Amino acid sequence: MKNLIRDIMAIFTPGHHGPVILQDGLTEEEKSALVPVRTLSIDWVASADELEREAIRETLDAGAAGYQLSNLEQTQFIHARATLYSKPNERH
Repeated sequence: MKNLIRDIMAIFTPGHHGPVILQDGLTEEEKSALVPVRTLSIDWVASADELEREAIRETLDAGAAGYQLSNLEQTQFIHARATLYSKPNERH
């Protein structure tokens, strides 16, 4: 939940905010070298917790190292864009 709050705050705060890192054991150098490898839409989720779970599931399913949420819209349901990040030489 802490990561999700950070992501949501980042959407409304100017400046660069890095991805939420899920892969263990990365050095600071490896974390800073992560590159976006895929962008997808997460739609029709009913809560912020569900949005976070779906972003984590998509990241792990793709074998990516992390994710970053953007373009958050909330009406009756929550819609967001998730960008998945990986090491530069990995394919997804």
